[in-house]
Amino acid sequence: MRKLVIFIWLSIFMQCQTQNIEESTILQLNNKVEKFDVLTFQKRKKNNSYLIKTEDCTVKSFSYKNGFVEYFYPQNLYFNLGKNFHKNGIIKDKGISFNEGSAIGIWYHYNEEGSLIKEEDTDSGYLFKPRDIVKYCEKNNIKLSKGYHERDGYQTSVYKNELDGKKVWLLSYIISLNKQEKEVKITLDGQTGKVIKREEFPYDSY
Repeated sequence: MRKLVIFIWLSIFMQCQTQNIEESTILQLNNKVEKFDVLTFQKRKKNNSYLIKTEDCTVKSFSYKNGFVEYFYPQNLYFNLGKNFHKNGIIKDKGISFNEGSAIGIWYHYNEEGSLIKEEDTDSGYLFKPRDIVKYCEKNNIKLSKGYHERDGYQTSVYKNELDGKKVWLLSYIISLNKQEKEVKITLDGQTGKVIKREEFPYDSY
């Protein structure tokens, strides 16, 4: 199973490296049906989950009452590949998300027999795309979360939402001013990327 996981990750990594500079931060995936290795998971799990870490990627798998979940976190990317599986191990849905935030791009959905039943464009209605969010954060010195983090302090989050019937992006991050930390929340127009609202709140990390 370990070799299989590493092989899958290497395939994703190599595919990402071949993209042009505009698309290099967006992972690609296909619509092929997949099956979760339930037997191996049952042998290796601790408290219904287990973690595989390599130098380049972390893979987290866990179970819940409706099936299984597997996340791939490339160490140097702001995004993860998430896969949800039915109880029988057949893929339920899969796609890309911000490490701390919403789904992006195309998500594929399947029934329990493994038939593709839906292709969902989670970016529909957004002209200001995920790569534009990355550029905005880089330009404004907002540190996005790369790779896998667990109980590792406050991580910048990026979520999609609606405000007064308009698609928007919601960014939350921490700044330090005069030795005091503040949580900043920014709402960006999903069409233009313009700032609709900016708020600051006292933040206590303890």
